[in-house]
Amino acid sequence: MTLIQQGGTMMWPLLLLSVPALGIILERLCFFGFNRLPSPVSRTTETLRDRDRARPFLAALRENESLFLPFFEALVSEGPANQREERAAMAAKEILFAFGKRLDFLSSVATTAPLLGLLGTVVGMVEAFSKLAGANGAMDISLLANGIWHALLTTAAGLVIAIPCLMAHQWFCTRQRHTAFAMERLANHVISKSGTLP
Repeated sequence: MTLIQQGGTMMWPLLLLSVPALGIILERLCFFGFNRLPSPVSRTTETLRDRDRARPFLAALRENESLFLPFFEALVSEGPANQREERAAMAAKEILFAFGKRLDFLSSVATTAPLLGLLGTVVGMVEAFSKLAGANGAMDISLLANGIWHALLTTAAGLVIAIPCLMAHQWFCTRQRHTAFAMERLANHVISKSGTLP
C-alpha cells in the first residue's frame, strides 16, 4: 500500500487491472490443465474406429463431463463422412471458443498496463518539475530525485503487470493452436479411414 500511495493516482487503475488479470490467469491454468485432448492421437484414432471400443471410451468421457465429448460423438455418429465432418467441425469450433474465453482481456491488459504506467510517470514528472519551478530558484536536487523515483513507480508497476499477462496470453494461445491442430488431425484420421458409418 505504501508503494501504491507513493506511485500516485495512476497506481489504482493498475491495481484494478491486475486483480482480474491474475484471476483469469489462474482460472485459465485450471481450465487448460483439466481439459486435455486424449493422447496419443494414434491410440485414440484406433479406439474411435472400433465401435466396441468407442462406446466405453465415450462413456468415460461422459462420466467425466469432458469438454471434448461432443467432438468425439460427432466423429463416431451415423451418416456419411461429410456430415460427420461438419458436425465435428462445429463441435471443434465450440471447444476452441471455450479455450479462447477471456484471453482478449489478458491481451488488453498486457497492452494497456505499460501505457497507464507511462502516463503515471509523465504526470509524476510534470508534478516534480512543477514543484521545482515553484521553488523560486532554490534548486533542491533531493526534491527532484524524490519526485522522479515516485513517478517511475507507475512504469515499473505497469511492466510488472503486463509481462506476466503477455507471457500467459501467448502460452494459452499456443495451447489453443496445438489443440486445434490435434483435433483436426484426429478428425482426418478417423473420418478418412472409416468412411460411412451405419
